[in-house]
Amino acid sequence: MDFSELNRLSSGFSVSRIIQVAVRIGIFDKIETRGSTSEEVASSIDTSPRATELFLNALVAIGLLSKESGKYFNTEISRTYLVKNSPKYFGGMIIFEHNLWDMWGKLEDSVRTGMPGRKPDMFQNREDETEKFILAMHSLVKARGDAEVVSHLLDLRWANSLIDIGSGPGTYPIEFINKYPKLEITIFDLPGTLRVTRKILEEEHKIGQITLFEGDYKKNRIPDGFDVAFLSNIIHSEDENTNQSLMKNIYEALNTGGLLVIKDHILNEDLTSPAVGAIFSITMLLATNGRDYSFKQVSTWLEATGFNYIEWKQLPKPLESSLITARK
Repeated sequence: MDFSELNRLSSGFSVSRIIQVAVRIGIFDKIETRGSTSEEVASSIDTSPRATELFLNALVAIGLLSKESGKYFNTEISRTYLVKNSPKYFGGMIIFEHNLWDMWGKLEDSVRTGMPGRKPDMFQNREDETEKFILAMHSLVKARGDAEVVSHLLDLRWANSLIDIGSGPGTYPIEFINKYPKLEITIFDLPGTLRVTRKILEEEHKIGQITLFEGDYKKNRIPDGFDVAFLSNIIHSEDENTNQSLMKNIYEALNTGGLLVIKDHILNEDLTSPAVGAIFSITMLLATNGRDYSFKQVSTWLEATGFNYIEWKQLPKPLESSLITARK
């Protein structure tokens, strides 16, 4: 690393904040195909003409807009990921990150005390927060293509039933049911989350094909009789003891020979790589009681529960996570 890279990293918050505000106020949706002047954009979103010109120029510098003859145009990236009517719209995740701004301001306190920067409630205490969180997860997975990649890598032709524990928006079950129409799928999640899940399934015309089951895996027994249990981005939200208990809960829910699939950031043994996982552990420090774990740590939970045939597969780019599979 040289000084320029250090300086870029140190000031990186300014670029992320510009992107977050641009999505929040709808800049990319107001740029016409024919191009728009800064005055036209300012008029459409009721902002200062002078400030809007500065803001649009900054977005050009970042690479999310282009500028020609005084007019601004969306780039391929912004058209694909930042315009609301795009099937790969990523704005839900960006707006969610916008709402974490104050939480990140408490990082020093969290490092000193070891306590989260906000109540670790998984955004369940307010309906608006729950909806933003769940839609952010849906936005992220759709934009990056996680569900398609995982569905392609998993051969579930042998299975009759699958339970997705802590599914959130139901993005993976939607993809699984598209590929395996005869697979009986149940989503097990909190009541507040399932209110949002139901809306998404209705939009995707899957509401009658996927069963919704209210419950909390920390307090309730997971329903049993399943060939496959799917657990995506859950273990990083919990501490070691909770994860060990969760593995036991899942083990009891699976049929003999059943498959557990864990999708998450999985770190190397010294917990420093991949970098995205080590850095994401700080987000978990601020928002939960969890962190990212190594394959060895996850394997220890699984082996102690009784699982065998434990395997680890890193997922291809642009995905930044791995699959761990195990059999009952």
